[in-house]
Formats: sequence, C-alpha cells, structure tokens
Amino acid sequence: MMETKRTKLWRKKKAFRVFKARLMFYAATMECCALRDPDGSPHTPLHWFELAKAHHMQVFRTTGTPCSCDMCRLPVYDRTEYKRETRRILRETLED
Repeated sequence: MMETKRTKLWRKKKAFRVFKARLMFYAATMECCALRDPDGSPHTPLHWFELAKAHHMQVFRTTGTPCSCDMCRLPVYDRTEYKRETRRILRETLED
C-alpha cells in the first residue's frame, strides 16, 4: 500500500474540493444572506462555478459560515437540552 504524500499540491487540491463542496451546498439552497444582492433582493440562481468567480464568495475558501446569521450557521448539536429532558423524565418517574 502506497502512502499518500501530502505535498503542497495535495493540500491545494483538498482545499479546492472543500471550497467546491461548500459552494455547491450554498448554490443548492440559495437562501443564505451572503447570496443576496446588495440591495436585498434575492439573487438569481447561479451554478457553483459562477459563484466561485464572485468576489464576495471567496470567504468560503477559509470558512464554511460566511456570517453569523441563523440562515448561514448550521445547527450545532447540543446534548445539554437532551440531558435536561432525560433528567426531568427520570425525576418524574422516580417521584411516582
């Protein structure tokens, strides 16, 4: 089995793969505020490689979330609410 050499070219290809995947995701949803025109009107649907040429989409090269609005952020899995609900259910069953 041959090892993969992680060269500068390998890292560049991997970074582009991630960038492409992010653009494809946002091009498919087209609900992000970053994909709206400056005047606030909805943007016409574009293909991902057209988005890659846009200057305002270069933020996707370094991060998956271009801004902190609720539409751009993906839901974060949080176990604390699940644990609270489980404790409440156990407490109620033990009290009966």
